Amino acid sequence: MSRTIYCLLFLFPFFVNAQYTGTASVTQGLGSVVASNIYTCTNGRIANIGTITATDNTVWTVPAEVNFTNSSFPFASDLHNSCTGATFANDVAALAALNGSDIVTVDSGGELITAFIFADNYFEMYINGTPVGKDNVPYTQFNSNIVRFRVNRPFTIAMLLVDWEENLGLGSENSGGFQYHDGDGGMAAVFKDSGNAIIAVTDANWRAQTFYTSPIVDLTCPTENGTSRISSACSTQDSNNGLSYYGLHWSRPANWTDETFNDSSWPQATTYTNAAIGVNNKPAYTNFINVFDDPSDDAQFIWSTNVILDNEVIVRQTVLANTTGLNEYTYEKEICLYPNPAQQEFQISFNGKFNSVTVERVSILNSYGEILISTEKHTGKMDVSDLSAGFYFVRIQTEIGEVVKKLIIKN
Repeated sequence: MSRTIYCLLFLFPFFVNAQYTGTASVTQGLGSVVASNIYTCTNGRIANIGTITATDNTVWTVPAEVNFTNSSFPFASDLHNSCTGATFANDVAALAALNGSDIVTVDSGGELITAFIFADNYFEMYINGTPVGKDNVPYTQFNSNIVRFRVNRPFTIAMLLVDWEENLGLGSENSGGFQYHDGDGGMAAVFKDSGNAIIAVTDANWRAQTFYTSPIVDLTCPTENGTSRISSACSTQDSNNGLSYYGLHWSRPANWTDETFNDSSWPQATTYTNAAIGVNNKPAYTNFINVFDDPSDDAQFIWSTNVILDNEVIVRQTVLANTTGLNEYTYEKEICLYPNPAQQEFQISFNGKFNSVTVERVSILNSYGEILISTEKHTGKMDVSDLSAGFYFVRIQTEIGEVVKKLIIKN
């Protein structure tokens, strides 16, 4: 018997590798609990943290490595939280309950930005690499939050999103009569300036990358296309026998929170309806429809391409300087810098209906907002051979408005 077990253990990694051809580390079965029930809430689910070892001997934290117990990372304020009794009637009442001590300063003298977030289940938010707020309920009951910070525009939002799990390493929970039910995620957010004007919402223009997918029943179903980690062909069927299921894990880039991180190769976020996420019976969302579903600028739920199986996702977006005429869709879709990253020079390309727009000035700024190069009536290539390798902003002023793009210069 001992020889048979040894052979099975020896052959298992090779069997897995023969089935799976992607770039992830592969785990199978349940992880081990290392932090038991990090948060307690009446009628809430148990929020454990654990570890699991992959076939390549790497050790992974499940559902994700988070800062929930890190006292130096600020908690977000309550918009709605039945765990603490903070059940405000509206956003005005929730904001009135704050005394200003919640505001995180990213840039001294920066403008006050207020973010409203509903996350299923957990989020951590960074602005230009600075931690500004984390969810104060890691699992359930469902809550929503306010995060306030001072920053200069443009600024970059980076958020870690985690769909928590009861079966550690198996991306599932006990629900609906099934021990292994594949729960879903989803996050919606609205960002307002000090005048209560919306300056950003979650939509398809954000970037979203997957770092943990589970449960995977069949290792031949996930695929990859460039940086896209695709599990749409994988089963999401509930089960009472899921201990043999797999998890896929990818390492986060070291500087993913920074404004200098180049996310241009990441997939765009996938959007989901309120009904798909299932928020129509959750007061943490429905009490604030005026915020999240503003008729002029609706915040959409975003995630990776698989809101059910992908359990750890990072999303990013850059909020531009004040603009007129050119909206966020144009910024993302119709104006390109190429090559990007650049070495000696780059060009600006206007696509679609903006291909005849007149450029009045192009400026290159460093991360402090200082203008390094500026030229009027730009019509061709931009020489950047005198700039050091690094991260820059390109401000493009046209006859119909202004946009700011990110530019990476490499040696």
